Amino acid sequence: MTQRDLGAKPHTGIITHAPNSVLAETLSALRGIELHIALFSQPVDGTEYLDATALAAPDNPPLLALLQRFKSVGFGFNRRAASASLMLRYGWASGFAIAAYLIRARVPFLRDFAFYFSPATLLEGLWIREARFVGLHDDPLAGGPEWVEEVTEDVLRARLLQSLVAFTEPLVAAHHAWSRFSRHALWAMATSSWAAQFTNVARQTGDERRGVCEARAMFMLLPEIARAAPELYEVHSAGISRTCQKLQACCLYFKGNNRQFCACCPIIPESERLKRNRSWVAAQRPRTSGTA
Repeated sequence: MTQRDLGAKPHTGIITHAPNSVLAETLSALRGIELHIALFSQPVDGTEYLDATALAAPDNPPLLALLQRFKSVGFGFNRRAASASLMLRYGWASGFAIAAYLIRARVPFLRDFAFYFSPATLLEGLWIREARFVGLHDDPLAGGPEWVEEVTEDVLRARLLQSLVAFTEPLVAAHHAWSRFSRHALWAMATSSWAAQFTNVARQTGDERRGVCEARAMFMLLPEIARAAPELYEVHSAGISRTCQKLQACCLYFKGNNRQFCACCPIIPESERLKRNRSWVAAQRPRTSGTA
């Protein structure tokens, strides 16, 4: 289940940083890419933010209040389901790093950041307070104060995985301890959203297959991630093709108020999952992003 499936609205980056910074140039380069989450480097007035520390403290407000809202809208009937829902949303925010890698051959490492969520509990915005970058030697902005390292293309993929794991591991550890949902299941939620953003961004640049190949190659670099990563496969319907997923763990959404299984659920029979995939693909417009 992706942000788009949950009803996320389109968003584009808001550029409010020093004009010559790597962060500003990266955000500018991503302006036309639909990530289903707003990216900005200065806070939006009147918005309540949750930083990384808050998201890793589920027994404390304000995250406790957000998790209770999950329950009220049918996404968090118990702790495990609430943690699964949060990891799916949090993983979607990794679209910034994935898009920077695919479009600018750079990897951001976020040192300070915060999020805001919609009243319907969707992750709507990522406030990037501080970031450092790794990239190729011929990057025109290499060597500046935000720059950490120049690497080869193969090493850059490994750095992307390091960035995503560093971004996500504190939440996995905290929510495993809080909900007792397995690390494998929590990583399955995060990597599903990563894979969705790989194909989402690559499709918008005209080569969805590249996104699939990059995702698979990156997942294989770390055994825990490789075990949790979704199965990716192409589905054709009504003249449209899309990359669909089979998750490696269930998000437990079917136990909520709606009693529905996701199209990527590993529990339902393969024939039923493919039927749902084809229906979803048939409903897509040629440039619509998302992964079922």
